[in-house]
Amino acid sequence: MNQDELKESVRQSLELWDDKKPELEKAYASRDDQRLLLLQSAIEQLECLIQTSGTVKHAYTNRIQYVLEPNNYDERIQFIKLQKTSHYALIQLTMLYEEVKKKAARLRVQR
Repeated sequence: MNQDELKESVRQSLELWDDKKPELEKAYASRDDQRLLLLQSAIEQLECLIQTSGTVKHAYTNRIQYVLEPNNYDERIQFIKLQKTSHYALIQLTMLYEEVKKKAARLRVQR
């Protein structure tokens, strides 16, 4: 995926998240069973976005990671998947999306 395609993918994914988030928050507040489907969709969207961002070698750990991967991503996404009914899963997912948004903005400025 070239830079322009990545930028467009990130923009679309973040716009979609911004559209879904209020509905998801409302579903969690009312404990609507629909929240699990909405959350799963948002998780899959985030995972797809991160995986299509490409990989880079981390400067300090020498670990290969995804370009848009937030800190402690694996542990945090596992928590979300295991605690789907908890409101804290939604909070954590929101934080991951915010971190991806910040990383994408930082990359745009650097290039």
